[in-house]
Amino acid sequence: MLEFHSDPEVTRFIPWPVRDREATRAALTAKIDQGQLTEPGSWLVLAIEERNSGRLIGEVLLKWASADHRQGEIGFVVARPFQGKGFATEAAREVLRLGFDHLGLHRITAACLDDNDASARSLRRLGFTQEGRFVDELWFKGAWATRRHFALTEQTWRSRGTAAEDQAQIESLIRCFFDAFSSDPGVSDRMAALRAAMLPDARIVRTGGAEPVAYDVDSFLAPRRTMLTDGTLTSFHEEAQSGRLELFGDMAQWFGRYSKHGIRDGKSFDGGGMKSIQFVRTAAGWRISASVWDDDRP
Repeated sequence: MLEFHSDPEVTRFIPWPVRDREATRAALTAKIDQGQLTEPGSWLVLAIEERNSGRLIGEVLLKWASADHRQGEIGFVVARPFQGKGFATEAAREVLRLGFDHLGLHRITAACLDDNDASARSLRRLGFTQEGRFVDELWFKGAWATRRHFALTEQTWRSRGTAAEDQAQIESLIRCFFDAFSSDPGVSDRMAALRAAMLPDARIVRTGGAEPVAYDVDSFLAPRRTMLTDGTLTSFHEEAQSGRLELFGDMAQWFGRYSKHGIRDGKSFDGGGMKSIQFVRTAAGWRISASVWDDDRP
């Protein structure tokens, strides 16, 4: 928790100050007692945990603002290395489900500083509508700050339910794809998960200035599993940097930038490029049908 509570780039949008270890410990002690909603006015504070590593990467909050008017408020924060990867959106979506489905809330609000575009994008992705922009609304860390105010009603949430669930499934597949290419322990399990996430006859194509090379699932995964486990690649990770997701009916695609870094044959390297991943809906849920990538080059 100290990693992001002490990061000035994270806390510049958050009410709390940059915290040292002692202050973070005090904050953690307070948060431990906020694991359930007991009455209107209380906050639920939950940890966001990365599934594969079990690492704490952020927090998501839900306030039970009013029982009579069925109002709530949501907030979230994610450590800098995990921003821009959909974690906050995924966690917030589950907390919204808790608010609407279990607490019976009618309306949930959220607010962010005017220049916090990443949070505003996440809120819109969740279905929130910006209802106002309050100029110089509060004195924030030594200066007047303007805030954007958002809200989401139960009716809008229900109408977006199917699309939101589709998006959540596809975002999970995107993470599964990139998580597989890491030299951390558990390579075989992550590769098996990626294989299960792909159609049996899926195709993966490498471009890069020459004739493209097409792989089937096994010919794509097998050599990469070997390099990640035989010492060829160490301290290696691939990750999505940014991209856009488009859905229509039973098909979808993600197109975006990715990075990769690690040590190959004893030499450190960094790289990246653009990747396209296609998805189709099956009876068992969404699956990866194809992927194409093109790495950066001079």
